[in-house]
Amino acid sequence: MKNAGIILSTLLFLMFFSCKEIGFKNKHIQTSIPVNFTIDSVIEEDFTKLLDSITVKYSSQLLVFPTLKDQKLLHSIYAKDDIQDFSKEGLKKYLEAKKNELYSKINSSNKLIHLKQLQKWEKTSQMNLKFNKNEYLHIQYYESLFVGGTCNYYNYSEKVFDLMDNKKLTLHDITSISEDKLSEILGVNINKTTMMQQMKKYDVVEYNALLAEKIPIAKNFYFDENNLYFHYNKDEIKKGYSIGDIIIPVSWNDLDGTLNLEFKDRMNIK
Repeated sequence: MKNAGIILSTLLFLMFFSCKEIGFKNKHIQTSIPVNFTIDSVIEEDFTKLLDSITVKYSSQLLVFPTLKDQKLLHSIYAKDDIQDFSKEGLKKYLEAKKNELYSKINSSNKLIHLKQLQKWEKTSQMNLKFNKNEYLHIQYYESLFVGGTCNYYNYSEKVFDLMDNKKLTLHDITSISEDKLSEILGVNINKTTMMQQMKKYDVVEYNALLAEKIPIAKNFYFDENNLYFHYNKDEIKKGYSIGDIIIPVSWNDLDGTLNLEFKDRMNIK
């Protein structure tokens, strides 16, 4: 596309996020909401023409937790310095303000007003509840941007919160395993993923390149009754690899002898 360089450089300035096809599902994830736990959501959706050459399909969604009162925990869940009102009405106003802020930046951009060919943009952000059990709350955050019908950026963020202690869970709260040992386990387990097995058949060069990498410890992790999962966005394992994001499971058996006893008891891991 002739104007691709202009568009993408402008977007990097306007939006600090990344995208993938919507609808990611993981068969391992379960959602079991306790009776005393209330969840709601707010969404801002819009389709509008900005400038003469840009139409934007906009969708942004946040979860609402009316029964959570700890302010420090709520700030950690939303991780937005400009969110101070965590009520449904307050979060709805926040989403509307962020949409208007984006539209204003696009409208005032000198780099975009000269575009002649019609551009169809889609911006999506989602906050999804994936697991809520034993007072552990797993939320997945997703952001995406499509320009001209192709996916240009994507990003997943996984966070687990301990509702007993009102804090974001760290890996140290789960296991005391060393980084080197965990990296070794991840290096073995990545080869067991469906994605890698497909690459082994159809893209041997890429497969071997990934297999040779020392797997870093992803900041995105979550768990269920069976495994601890590490979710890697594009380029987090190896710069330039083309398979997109990948999830590597680590079984509780792999972590035997290193699990935090309180965590092990709460999750009823044998």
